[in-house]
Amino acid sequence: MTDAAAPGASPRTTPDVVAAAVERHRLVNLTGPLGSGKTWLASRLPSARVVDLSAPGAADAVSAALGARTGEPLVLDGADGPEALAALESVRPFGSAPAADGRPLLVVSRRSLLAQPGWTLSGASVLGVRPWEDERIGRLTAQAQLTDPPARELVVRLAGGNPLIAGAACRALHAGAAPDSPGAVADQVVREIFERLSRERPAERWRPALERLATMWAGDRELLNADRELFDALGGLSLVTRTELGLTVLEPFRRVIEQAHRWRQPAAHGGSRTRALTHRRSQLALDSPAVCRSRLAEGVMALSSDETIRETLFPASPSAGLIQTSVPGDADDIGGLMHRWARQGGMDTRRTDRLVERWLADDPAGFRLARDGDGRAVGVMGLVRVADTTVNSVESLLQQHTDRLLAPGRTESLVLGAAYCPDRGLHARLLRDLLHHVMANGLLLTVSTPNPHYQRLLRVLRFHQHGTTADDVYRCGRKPEIHSQDFGRDAIADWVGRLFLGPGGDGSRQPTGRDVGRALAHIGDTARLAHSPLLRPARVSTAAELAARLREGVRALADSELPEDAEAGWILLHYYLGRPQTHQQLARRLHMSRATYFRRLRHGLEALGRRLTAD
Repeated sequence: MTDAAAPGASPRTTPDVVAAAVERHRLVNLTGPLGSGKTWLASRLPSARVVDLSAPGAADAVSAALGARTGEPLVLDGADGPEALAALESVRPFGSAPAADGRPLLVVSRRSLLAQPGWTLSGASVLGVRPWEDERIGRLTAQAQLTDPPARELVVRLAGGNPLIAGAACRALHAGAAPDSPGAVADQVVREIFERLSRERPAERWRPALERLATMWAGDRELLNADRELFDALGGLSLVTRTELGLTVLEPFRRVIEQAHRWRQPAAHGGSRTRALTHRRSQLALDSPAVCRSRLAEGVMALSSDETIRETLFPASPSAGLIQTSVPGDADDIGGLMHRWARQGGMDTRRTDRLVERWLADDPAGFRLARDGDGRAVGVMGLVRVADTTVNSVESLLQQHTDRLLAPGRTESLVLGAAYCPDRGLHARLLRDLLHHVMANGLLLTVSTPNPHYQRLLRVLRFHQHGTTADDVYRCGRKPEIHSQDFGRDAIADWVGRLFLGPGGDGSRQPTGRDVGRALAHIGDTARLAHSPLLRPARVSTAAELAARLREGVRALADSELPEDAEAGWILLHYYLGRPQTHQQLARRLHMSRATYFRRLRHGLEALGRRLTAD
């Protein structure tokens, strides 16, 4: 599996697009999350009069604007919250045409008008504002005169395509917040977000509940400990939507609110996560339908503190679009997307094309497609159902592991050979959709992947690792690794326990980066190592063995093909196993900024801890 930027993203909404929509339709609803640039787009509509519905006397201003006999467009901005919607009553259509004497209307709102009582049958043409590309957010940071690369990187990462978040983060950095303290930056961003949200309803009660909800990823009334009034108030906010697990905050706002909450109230943040984990695991223990168990398992994964899981499966990126099973007419789209996947991963495209042709012939419905808001195929997942008719495709992916992993004649198994989507949000949905499917149907999922990033993802997800294939299947210089996980009826709860209690499910505490750092600092002192929490009788029983494992792990990390792992390994190698020097001296020697250096250091310690538990 792999993930990378590629051409083919949906065209963004521009002033010309808005103007064309107003020319074609009498009533247009320009909609998108707060801070997505709707007001700027509406203000560029030629010859239009703009009425701010959040200003005092909005209803009178709307009546006055309607009284002016003109054919020019009327823009009604800020149709959010009860008072603003009440001011729209005079223009709400009660038939097939709006009550404005034929004058074009552009209503700007955070949620679609079609979701509001009385507007569902209005005939409004809804035009959504899409997130900005990372490159465009990067240009905004340059315009804001941020010259420090770590600062610009932080803004792009926090923004998730939202210009309000990007601008607020730039202001926080200019005010003195440090790029290596994302929580401090997020805290100022959240203040601006909450100020905007208070126009929808006063923030006295829902603010702390919204912080808890963002930390929990999703929550019902019981988990949030909220009465009906508070729960309904949360659900009425434009940033909140409803899911199978209750309410959830839309990305990228959820991640920013959670980071600020963790920085401002670390104990409360940790308590909310622990409460959510306990709540969901208790629900998993009930005799609930498989579909419900799959959603609960997703909620458990969302609580992981591992950055690989969070950034791959739960990124701070919106995910507008659909995931669909392929049909015969999708063959050209599948071939084109798989060709991009091969090129991005440095694979032999001709070899990959032949494999894809075989997969399509053996299992035409074995692909899943991610489609953007315009219905275009922008991502693909290559799956092979295990059956007598697919044995050639399965063996090409698993090779010598085929007989050992898949019992003859077993049909409740899937083999994943590829996943590609340049859109981070849709890519995450594509992967989570697969997990839902295998959990809901009690399947055995086997993954064959040559990509180091996804090999690491499968390890931290506690899939069982079976080694590599005999051949370099894709001719890319890397043999695919084989991982599997049985998601039968009784297996999901066991897997969740292993995910949070350690690979052996023995309840022992997972080693932290701090544990690893302390052990490395005393790697030559067996008396000190003898008291390390890294020592576990089932895996590493002596201080000498632990020291050897640590040295081996550091060198393996430094030799990694993944640049981030290799840089982290070099830092550990030089700081802990090399000649004595300070962090500042080593950062200068490696030509790294202070923020990047310590980020790589933390990554290396955590990766080494995961390696020790996985051995």
